[in-house]
Amino acid sequence: MSNTPRIETREIADDDLDSVAGGLSVSGSVDGLTATFAPGPNGIPILTGGSVKSVSLKVSDIPLGPLHG
Repeated sequence: MSNTPRIETREIADDDLDSVAGGLSVSGSVDGLTATFAPGPNGIPILTGGSVKSVSLKVSDIPLGPLHG
């Protein structure tokens, strides 16, 4: 068993997104980010691997209404 908390997801109708005044507010943070790169074509680095300890994302200003289920 994993001790990772559940993440709840919901679909949002296009009409609900269209009615959001002023757009969405999105904020978040990343902790413990590591990345590995390799040389790519024209000197552009290519991401070949990496890891993240934790990620936090908050999206607000979306009228979701009551939960169904």
